[in-house]
This record gives sequence, C-alpha cells and structure tokens, in this order.
Amino acid sequence: MRWSRGLAVLFGVWASASCGGLRAGDAADDTVVILVRHAEKVAGEDPALDEAGRARAPALAHALSEWPGEAIYVSQFRRTRETAGPLADAWGVEPEVIDARDVGGLATRIREGAASRVVVIGHSNTVPALVGALGATEPDQIADEVYDDLFVVTLARDGGPARSVHLKYGAPAPAPR
Repeated sequence: MRWSRGLAVLFGVWASASCGGLRAGDAADDTVVILVRHAEKVAGEDPALDEAGRARAPALAHALSEWPGEAIYVSQFRRTRETAGPLADAWGVEPEVIDARDVGGLATRIREGAASRVVVIGHSNTVPALVGALGATEPDQIADEVYDDLFVVTLARDGGPARSVHLKYGAPAPAPR
C-alpha cells in the first residue's frame, strides 16, 4: 500500500469514526493539524538532515500528497525547514517560521487562523507540547531516536473537545538495483 493512499484511508476512517452524528459538511469545518518531528539529522549546532532524513522528508510529502493542506509551520532551525521542503514544494506553500519556544503562541495562531488544514514540523519536545496546547492529551516526549511519529489533532469548530490520533510514517525502502 502506498503511504499517501494508506494515510488518506486512515484519515478518512478516523474522521468518519470521530465525527459521530455530524453531517459530512460539518467535519470539513474542523481544523486538522498534523504534527511531526523533523527528520533525522547530523550532529551540530543547527544541523542539516542526514541521509536518512533526506529520504524521510520526501516520504512525508508523499504520505500527505493527497491531503489538501493549506499551511506549514516550522521552527527557526534548519532541520525543520529541510524536512518541510519537499512538502512545501508539492503544495506550493511557503512554510511559516515560528520560534520553537512559542508553543502557546503557535497553538493560538492555529486555533484563530484562516487555514483549516495545517502541518507543523517541530521537535521531540515541542510536538507533544503543541498536541497538549491544542487541547488533546499530551503524549510523552519523543525519544531521541524516534522520527516516525505523526500526530493528527482535530479541533472542532463548534468548540467541542480536540480529538487526536497517533500514527507512524516512514521513508520508503530503497528500490532494488
């Protein structure tokens, strides 16, 4: 199964199940936020992506290629911008840089923003904190060696509770030679 089709099916099933008695049009009014940690990186002060990270970034773009995203938020660090690059190119969207320390400000911006389909590429500590700041149950901090977590948080426009789901995504296996 292709990642993009697999995620599209999971989003569809999850959205249908989590919307209960809502009419189909109502769910479209909700804000859906996808949060991921940046891809694998080399060591250093403001590191770039390593080989695995350079494979994971386009895998994220591929996984979300059929999803109608409208906005991408990244931190000021190179690894988040590089992770967002292929997705931003595919969507024709310029990522907006937000200070990594301003989790509360970003949560407010997402809740009050015009975009209803948002991707946030953050860090092992900021992604769980933002899930919590958006009103969903905050997951544990992401372990240093984990780069494949994908959180989907749905904010109901009617003010109902935030709903979330934790998925995994990965880089495609290399093609046989």
